[in-house]
Amino acid sequence: MSLAQLIDELNPQQKNAATTEAKHSLVLAGAGCGKTKTIVARAAYLIDQGVPANQIQILTFTRRAAAEIVARVELALGEQAKGLRASTFHTFCMYLLRRIPKAFGLEQFSIIDRDDQIMMFRLLRGKDDKKNPNALPKPQQLCDLYSFARNTRQKLSIALEKQLPECLDYKDQIAEIMKEYEARKQVRHFLDYDDILAIVASALAQSEGLVDYVASLCQHMLVDEMQDTNPLQWALLEPLKERVQLFCVGDDAQSIYGFRGADFENIHHFKERVPGAQIYKLERNYRSTQEILDLSNWLLDQSPIGYDKRLEAYRGSGLKPRMHIFPNEFDEAKWIAIDIKERHFIQGAAWQEHMVLVRSSFAARHIEAAFIAANVPYRFIGGMKLLESAHVKDLLSLLRVIANPADDIAWMRFLTLWNGVGDVGASKLAQQLLLNPEMEQIAEKLEKFGRIPDKTILIMKQMAVLKQKVDVCVSLAIEALVEQLEQNYAKKDWSKRLKDFDLVKQLASKHGQLSEFLEEYVLDPISISEIERQSDDDVVTLITIHSAKGTEQKVCYVANVTAGQYPHARAQGNFDEVEEERRVLYVALTRAQNELILTKQNISWWARDTVDEQGRTVESYFLNDLTRNLCQSETHYKTREQTVKSALIERQKIRLDFGIDLD
Repeated sequence: MSLAQLIDELNPQQKNAATTEAKHSLVLAGAGCGKTKTIVARAAYLIDQGVPANQIQILTFTRRAAAEIVARVELALGEQAKGLRASTFHTFCMYLLRRIPKAFGLEQFSIIDRDDQIMMFRLLRGKDDKKNPNALPKPQQLCDLYSFARNTRQKLSIALEKQLPECLDYKDQIAEIMKEYEARKQVRHFLDYDDILAIVASALAQSEGLVDYVASLCQHMLVDEMQDTNPLQWALLEPLKERVQLFCVGDDAQSIYGFRGADFENIHHFKERVPGAQIYKLERNYRSTQEILDLSNWLLDQSPIGYDKRLEAYRGSGLKPRMHIFPNEFDEAKWIAIDIKERHFIQGAAWQEHMVLVRSSFAARHIEAAFIAANVPYRFIGGMKLLESAHVKDLLSLLRVIANPADDIAWMRFLTLWNGVGDVGASKLAQQLLLNPEMEQIAEKLEKFGRIPDKTILIMKQMAVLKQKVDVCVSLAIEALVEQLEQNYAKKDWSKRLKDFDLVKQLASKHGQLSEFLEEYVLDPISISEIERQSDDDVVTLITIHSAKGTEQKVCYVANVTAGQYPHARAQGNFDEVEEERRVLYVALTRAQNELILTKQNISWWARDTVDEQGRTVESYFLNDLTRNLCQSETHYKTREQTVKSALIERQKIRLDFGIDLD
């Protein structure tokens, strides 16, 4: 495919955006409207216009999206596209930190991940006070609170009010823990995820020289999924807007990660933040039929927020969405399983043509049970990260201590894998190992310790020599740990976990250095679903809505659109949270290509719409005013088969024996 073909394939809205001469642009791309195609065309157009490929930096939220964009530009331009860079925000910042560490006041540093952070917070927080065990937030909550405050650039007190209002009385103690956490990171030269962005953002805000340097690396920044950026990510872009041309693409109607700190305003008020920016809209949808889009458009029209976008179906009209109402969640789940089964066996539809969207892993449990009972093959995609799963973290702990013997957190995890080694023993030994970080001395101390098998210590020595051969190191690490891990996970689906190690080997084979492999996947852990989505298995996809962006399927079931769920009861009365809930439902509705089926339970819900301080209506249930011309509905009543059958049996005169034979 040539550039001319790529541009010819664009519709007029896409073409205007991709070939704009404006310094800064925002492309509001509706669901299914060819967002990625437009970014690809923009990058290819700039290169064709004479911008060197290595002067374009594309920022995305996943490595997969980055790789796809680069591959498609290279397909259109060939050699001309060599040097084009696409990466996640974290990877881009790491590139700067590694390239010019002195500009950020850094020398040697190690990256720690969420598990490491939790371990540190656990040590700093100490054990629960027996008199008041629930006083302080748990280590995971402290970790989330810290990250939320960093990413939203808010004071601890404000973050506490939003995330853990019940812990406001303990703000001073929490602040002390956070202070100590930051001090320990500095002493040990650790950077967590948030530091990676914050250090670069802070330096850019203070140093004109650094802004000039970044501008010398990239004249153009193309930002994907702009609606998912948080205040910290915006703080990276803002200092560059005078020197770098911004081309940001996203959909304000699909901003659904506020709970992680994403800032809806970054895209909704882009024009005020970047004066003179040109706004483009992509409204021609290539995924769904018009009836599905009519319902989706209606949902946004009910909002006091002006989304100012109406999707039109390139494919024309089709089937009207349908709502099925059930007495309870068990009947609802059973009906979904049977409906999919009938479509497969009677209509000949492939299993994989069906997708069921749910709010959370918890909400999927009834549907999973119904699928198992009905023998419906399925896979569940809930966003669990391959390199965040416990058994893989165990494997990585060994790789990490080989790459950096001073990584005491990794030592803690590695040592506590072995029988008879607890936190106290592991902590004491880890401190000793840090004193002599050479592998020979480490091996001697491990032998003296007496809990680590000789075979494992021998393999560790081999790994220390073979750091440059990442795939060999991973294979050796599996060999060193497999027997112990099999014991540790004997009752936790070990055979399935063992297969995950093959995926880790696949990932490792792409890297030349162990530290580089660990760093890349700690920064952007690859999702199991990313690998599973590439499989050709003919199965139904059961998926959480927050994992479903970018997916589509011929027949989509959106389960449990019941009052109290959309918006969720927890969001009631809060305008911003309720509007994010509306966008969650919008994302779910716009996944369907041919058929959209909604299911809900017939329960009473008495919440009323309210009005907030700014006079905006806060809805209590999004589908209250749904009309028949938008969606057909059918109510399924409880089956009374057993009752009917028993009524048909005539009353018989039968002598009943109530006792035992006393003879």
